[in-house]
Amino acid sequence: MGVGWALTCWSVGLSAAAWGIPGQAPSQVASWVKNNPVLRPRPGETLNIHRVEPDGSRFTFLASVAPPGRIINPLDRETIRSERMTFFRPQGLTAEDLFRAIREVYGPEIAADLDQAVEVIRYPAPAALAGNPSYSLALATQGVVLRGKQLVYWLELTQNPDGRVQQGQVWVFQEEWLSKVEEELRQRFPLQVKAR
Repeated sequence: MGVGWALTCWSVGLSAAAWGIPGQAPSQVASWVKNNPVLRPRPGETLNIHRVEPDGSRFTFLASVAPPGRIINPLDRETIRSERMTFFRPQGLTAEDLFRAIREVYGPEIAADLDQAVEVIRYPAPAALAGNPSYSLALATQGVVLRGKQLVYWLELTQNPDGRVQQGQVWVFQEEWLSKVEEELRQRFPLQVKAR
């Protein structure tokens, strides 16, 4: 069981996208979604997009006033606090696919922030994986949290019992929610937390 989380640089396929990230008003993010050439919303889709492809692949994008992780009552509904993408691909999904999705959806400026982001959390800790070769959901769900200068990027892949990885998710959020995410992950997984 192993999911490669190596950071790789992607310099092609990025188009300049309008700015729409956590910290902005829902109306600003809705405008960004509407004009985003990668998200391509359908009529009526604003902050929540669903795609199902002929091959069975599924994709969702959700911009939310709730912070990342477990849902709590937002302080206000005037600020987008997290954006989440979920993926299901019958043919398989890799960590590189998740990194590529962030770069393509958010454009060059966020791609550059992601490229220089530092790993602050990894789960499960490598020692937990080495000590338990059998399948369990807690060990089959592997993730990494990276802190950039602008945003925090939380990427997660889940391995099936047969060893295939077909589903994953990405959250993009502001650093103020990093301690919340760490606390919630610590309750579910053995973590490796890097010095900040």
